[in-house]
Amino acid sequence: MELLNIEDINLLTPKTAVTVGMFDGLHVGHRHLVARLLEVAGSEKLKPVVVTFDRHPRQVLDPATPMALLSTFDERLALLEECGVQTVVMVHFDAEKAILSACDFARRFLCNRLNMRILLLGYDNMFGSRRNNDFDQLPTLADELGFSICRDEAVQVGGVEVSSTKIRKALQRGDLAVANAMLGAPYKVSGTVVHGRHVGTALGFPTANLLPADSAKMLPAAGVYALRASVGGRSYAAMANLGTQPTFHQNQPVLEVHLLDFEGDIYGRQLSVEFIDRIRDIRTFESPEALASQLKDDRALTYNLINK
Repeated sequence: MELLNIEDINLLTPKTAVTVGMFDGLHVGHRHLVARLLEVAGSEKLKPVVVTFDRHPRQVLDPATPMALLSTFDERLALLEECGVQTVVMVHFDAEKAILSACDFARRFLCNRLNMRILLLGYDNMFGSRRNNDFDQLPTLADELGFSICRDEAVQVGGVEVSSTKIRKALQRGDLAVANAMLGAPYKVSGTVVHGRHVGTALGFPTANLLPADSAKMLPAAGVYALRASVGGRSYAAMANLGTQPTFHQNQPVLEVHLLDFEGDIYGRQLSVEFIDRIRDIRTFESPEALASQLKDDRALTYNLINK
């Protein structure tokens, strides 16, 4: 994949078809938009270009409010590449970019630097400053500068229009069926395995404490989950405790992953987990032995869910 910084581009030689967005999570609506971009660019003999931001605008506009990302920047790039995108242009979002209106952004970057001839927008896609909002003036600018605007149609799952906001809300309530259906794939979290309290080892269920690669990466609701885990190029069925450890009076939330049918030391290694299903709530057990008994049941259920 070709990754370009918008500031380093003077003018792309080939004429382009462009779509602009955050593409957080690259859900099925985004995938439909990207597929349409590739189709339109091919039929018009244009270079397809995806323009995205290095960080979510809310992280700049409202830094005091934690942002829950569905995908890190690197994950976004990997997902776009999987969808067949060969050229991504990154825009460093800062205070200066935040005050640009839609027409200013389109003129300064999309037309003057990317040589845009077609702008493809999602069904509800907007960009540019809300304070200096002139998004509805884009058709006038298109006539002036000689590009056309296309709107993609909405994509629905279960009769509901897909959006990153709806996916976040589904994850907040632990509804993986809805979240994963809208994403088009299981929700994924990657990071480094770090040392924990080794409580799971004492129970016969050794766990890997997963520290997400990006602190802004969203985690689903607290609970016990069935996962598919990947480490060292191999995939394993796994289960996780996401949240506190009330049986052991630990109130610090952690993501503890137990890999089924795995033996070995993975501390310091990279681990990726896909959330397949939510098994149950976290609860307090009367003894470690009672918790171990429940974990055996959780493991059997996890086998069934992953194999299914």
